[in-house]
Amino acid sequence: MNFLQNIFRKKNQLKDSIGNNKNQGMELIDLVFSLYDYRINRENLINPKLFKNIRVQGKNIEHKIDIYIEFVQMNNLERTVIKIIDNKIVKDEDVWQFDNLLKDLGYFPKGVLYYNDKIDEKALNIANDKHIQAIYFDIMEEIRTNVLQSISKVLPDENVIGDPFWTLMQIDERTKNNTGNYFITGNSLPLFTSKKLADVCCKQQKGYAVFGISQRHLVFLISLAECGLLPYKLGLIQPSKQSSSTIDYNVKMYSVDYNIIREVYVR
Repeated sequence: MNFLQNIFRKKNQLKDSIGNNKNQGMELIDLVFSLYDYRINRENLINPKLFKNIRVQGKNIEHKIDIYIEFVQMNNLERTVIKIIDNKIVKDEDVWQFDNLLKDLGYFPKGVLYYNDKIDEKALNIANDKHIQAIYFDIMEEIRTNVLQSISKVLPDENVIGDPFWTLMQIDERTKNNTGNYFITGNSLPLFTSKKLADVCCKQQKGYAVFGISQRHLVFLISLAECGLLPYKLGLIQPSKQSSSTIDYNVKMYSVDYNIIREVYVR
């Protein structure tokens, strides 16, 4: 079950899409908006909102905002206003105008300025002083970043702590890297409730290692099952009842509906 192949197939599709967009003269604002739309759909944000080319009344005047984003994180409403400078050098007056806009809005949003040409030194210094994030937009770098983030969501690494599950994944014998193949048994993807149990079972499987399933990974697996993209059931591995005080690590696997796993284990 190799998720890496699907991820890199999506990467190539994204490259083709970007190439088509360039041929159609896609503007920077549309590229940035599309990438944020992709990120919002990929991540589990609470009450996300994304708008483009909107007009907002400030304390003193009405403003045109290129891109506006908001979502709830850790019970806080996060707001970001994005300014786009397309195909021209960013000057200090551009940054001053953006800073005045942010101040006039009154709710202290985060300010991000995207550009695809150059930014002069004075403008960059003002942006840094005003805590405005100035980002040069490199489409290939954005693709690379999003692909790596997608992979990190799909594939646990050795540093991930199981929350609340652990699983077995195939590793490359030489590099010991995660190959993207989950261990499957009885048409089920086993989720261990104990790392100790997973370690014991792993010793019986050549070429596999134990990896933690975080809340983010668990939500992703459930979303695959929900969309019909997970060809296996989810199975919970728990110790069987012991007839004595000696722990022999006999286990049983219970197939559990993904809705129940989401209700019980997703926080």
